[in-house]
Amino acid sequence: MVHELIRAHAATADRERRLPPEVVTALVDAGTHRLLAPPGVGGGLDLPTWAATIEDLARADGSTGWTAMTTGATSTLAWYLDEEAVAEVFGDPRAVIAGTAAPQGRLEDGRVTGRWGWGSAVEHCAWVVGGVLTPDGPRLAILPRAAVTVHDTWHAAGLRATGSHEWEADVAVPARRLVWPPSVSVDGPLPAFPFFAFLAVGVASVCLGVAARAVEEVEALATGKTPYGTGSTLAEQAGAQLDLATAEARLSAARAFLRAEVAQRWEAAVRGEPSTDHHRARLRLACSHAATESASVTRLAFDLGGGTSVFESSPLQRCLRDAHVAAQHAMVSRRLFESYAKVRLGVPTDTARL
Repeated sequence: MVHELIRAHAATADRERRLPPEVVTALVDAGTHRLLAPPGVGGGLDLPTWAATIEDLARADGSTGWTAMTTGATSTLAWYLDEEAVAEVFGDPRAVIAGTAAPQGRLEDGRVTGRWGWGSAVEHCAWVVGGVLTPDGPRLAILPRAAVTVHDTWHAAGLRATGSHEWEADVAVPARRLVWPPSVSVDGPLPAFPFFAFLAVGVASVCLGVAARAVEEVEALATGKTPYGTGSTLAEQAGAQLDLATAEARLSAARAFLRAEVAQRWEAAVRGEPSTDHHRARLRLACSHAATESASVTRLAFDLGGGTSVFESSPLQRCLRDAHVAAQHAMVSRRLFESYAKVRLGVPTDTARL
């Protein structure tokens, strides 16, 4: 039911550059904003299932899948906070949290100041996370939404309804709402999973979902469209058949690679086994490969749709824009291909953020 609602509102959300209240409410009702939080505050889902869930939501609409991804991923902070902070931030089961992990702010004398970009879903939040530089190194500061000013800057080609605006704050933040997960030791499979990798898994899953929707749309189009100057439907033409089969094969291969790596790393985390640099680099390779292939497959589907694809009434044009914007995210950058190769070949490289 929620997927039908998402699809029904997708075009309007894209045009108005924000998710409608009905969709946000449906996401919260479904608990997507807490899926990766501890069981006590509404989460506890395993990471492979979460990745499949995000892909499924993104297949309904890229911006909606992205919103569920970023809020669900940010809810992992509940694993690392003390009881007082968990009760404060996550006590309301409908409270949404998201923000920007990049350390674009500063903490001085207990006060956080700064302006951050890429604030996906901040408009829908009760709490907002901002990366800050401190004398003790980087931290994630959790701020009340009331202390945050959102600037309407997300005029983007794709993922237009994610509301990934710039935002700023100047507010006192108690120590209990400052955390840096990589330096915190917590029991459980999710904290044992490579910290920077699960966001990459989420971004890659959104990309796969958007590409799957593009293939779905061109399949439906092919059976009823007879291209100008031809006497047969698109589905009956050998070139279209080859392109469609190629798209499905590439998408399925990229999905299989990602899911296999996620499953292996998750099983190791459940056993309490640490991931080596090679393990983490290969997982990130799978994420970046999924994003790259998704953008390429979506472009293939768009091209296959011909002139029909260019109109606003066609989801193919939205898929094209969403897939390429999602694939631009730093977490799935093609630089990760280089990182993997360096680790595999023994070339010195910084692996701290793998």
